[in-house]
Amino acid sequence: MQPLFINLTSQKIVIAGGGRIAFRKAKNLDGERAHITFVAPVFSDEIIPFAHQRGYELIQREAQPEDFKDAFLSILATNNRDTNQHLAKSLDPCQLVCVVDEAGEGNVVFPAAVRRGPLQIAVTSNGASPKLTRKLKKQLDEQFDESWTGYSEFLAKCREHIKKLSIQSAEKNGLLAELLDDRYRLSEDERESKWAYLNSLK
Repeated sequence: MQPLFINLTSQKIVIAGGGRIAFRKAKNLDGERAHITFVAPVFSDEIIPFAHQRGYELIQREAQPEDFKDAFLSILATNNRDTNQHLAKSLDPCQLVCVVDEAGEGNVVFPAAVRRGPLQIAVTSNGASPKLTRKLKKQLDEQFDESWTGYSEFLAKCREHIKKLSIQSAEKNGLLAELLDDRYRLSEDERESKWAYLNSLK
């Protein structure tokens, strides 16, 4: 499978299921500014207040193939293997589909992700070993601590500023390369000093 990062802003996401796994997938997607709809005969005590708070739609009945007709991303997370399989077979092969209990029936796998501001690091074993995936995520969480959040935001801000400078490409590349020095990650004072310097350039 080819790893991709996809912009889900304003896209329609339909989740079949109203339990723990459906809730966990929705939590992963929360913040993407997507339109999420849950379809299930019963919703957990977690999903109902979560959906109401976020403005997500709840349809209380068994999921049907028609529910996914216009979905950009479909997540099949019912607690019934036959239902998930039937829905997966009924969907357009051009749609993005995640089948939570049988990854091979869909074309999307949710990786374990570490997010530090604009920086995202994702890892998956494609179902071969979820335990390995969790282990690697834990290691990445420890390696990329919260210092990377401010640092990655700083890098994004600097890059946008440097792109607009009236200097040669080689000079821009030199400035961008220098920002990779670890002192800018470890010291807010260093970041502020560098930002002041960059703002002095024309």
